[in-house]
Amino acid sequence: MEKLKKIELGENEKYILDIIQKHGEGYVVGGYVRDSLLGLKPKDCDFVTNLSYEKLLEIFKEFHPKEIGKAFGIIQVKYKGIHYEIAKYRKDIGTPEDRREQEIEFTDDIMEDLKRRDFTINAIAFDGENYRCAEHAVEDIMNRNLRFVGEASERIKEDPLRIMRFIRFLVTKDLNNKNDIEQLQPYIPLVKKLSMERMREEFSKIITADAADIAIELLEETGILEYLIPEWTKTRKFNQRNPHHNLTLDEHIKKATASIEGDIELRLAALLHDIGKPETYTVKNGIGHFYGHEQESAFMAEKILTRMKYTNKIIKNVTLLIANHLNNSKNSNKRYCKKLIDKIGHENMPKLFKLMEADRVAHKPPFDFTALDKLKIAYHEICNNNEPVSMKDLAVNGNDMIGIGITEGKDIGETLKYLLGKVLEDPANNNKEVLMNFAEQYKILLKV
Repeated sequence: MEKLKKIELGENEKYILDIIQKHGEGYVVGGYVRDSLLGLKPKDCDFVTNLSYEKLLEIFKEFHPKEIGKAFGIIQVKYKGIHYEIAKYRKDIGTPEDRREQEIEFTDDIMEDLKRRDFTINAIAFDGENYRCAEHAVEDIMNRNLRFVGEASERIKEDPLRIMRFIRFLVTKDLNNKNDIEQLQPYIPLVKKLSMERMREEFSKIITADAADIAIELLEETGILEYLIPEWTKTRKFNQRNPHHNLTLDEHIKKATASIEGDIELRLAALLHDIGKPETYTVKNGIGHFYGHEQESAFMAEKILTRMKYTNKIIKNVTLLIANHLNNSKNSNKRYCKKLIDKIGHENMPKLFKLMEADRVAHKPPFDFTALDKLKIAYHEICNNNEPVSMKDLAVNGNDMIGIGITEGKDIGETLKYLLGKVLEDPANNNKEVLMNFAEQYKILLKV
């Protein structure tokens, strides 16, 4: 059997490992080892040891270790601004959904610790010179193969979230055995035992992968996507019957999602931007139309993301992007752009452009970016000239309206809205004297 190449530890990691090994056994484990061997840039670095929790606290006392929990045998130390977790070898019994103190069993054997891990490529320990590996770990890491440690059924029953982790590792680590996804099928019903919070976190990691289209297909194939988003079912193989589209609705969505950068808000917006099309579908002269689908999609997206317990911020931004993702020659001028900025905020405009572009490249070629380019030019002119776009940018405010006798809240709002319209027509109108003259004229119409 071929040997694994020796990986290079960073100076920080060597220093932490050296402290551990002065008192007992110490290994680097998990993602740091796996990603290094796969030729990927490692992120977090975790350590395991045969030392007790109390001994770890003692030898790292100068680091002011954070006590994650004696029950789990884990401490966290911070060195040169980086956090490291150090844990005693253990066997796990039970699942992370309902883990009690007596369900953690410690051991002094590194091989026992490796046997409890989910996948063979995660069951490799490195002591700075040599490796200790679970069965099949060496061949699997060298062949970029994803396999459960021991019996797949046992690993999945211990924690059904491993079904979603299997999908995530396939797409994020560019592993070769995507056809093995069928082995998960008998255990899919077990995901219903998982909390939505844990599923949402894993789902977010999956759909922000580079190969988002493949990720969505694997989620579809296992049935997990429909479990999380039942609304997705209607998009599958949906013929849009429209000359601008050469893909079924689900294929269009997958392509758009894969075409946009891996920001969670952008990926969610792309995934759900047309989810309302089946609900708004009409046919005229053999051509499919989806009038108002952007608003329906935003409405459905809000329900979906709320159900999945995303943050209010993410829900708000994603629904704003979806509700405003349509772009054509009628809404590419500066006036429209200003209204758009006022509606969704400057911070969301770059994301909206990216969603519009991803939507466009998932249409039937040739891709026409004329309207989008005009909208971008209008936006940059507005930003460069610092042009007013909302009531808060006006040279007058509610107090000025009260000063001329417009005192009712409704009347003040209507007047300021009227003045904003004048400023959107011509930014030069954003002058207090000019606006007050307009307000006096509007006051006559209000009859106050």
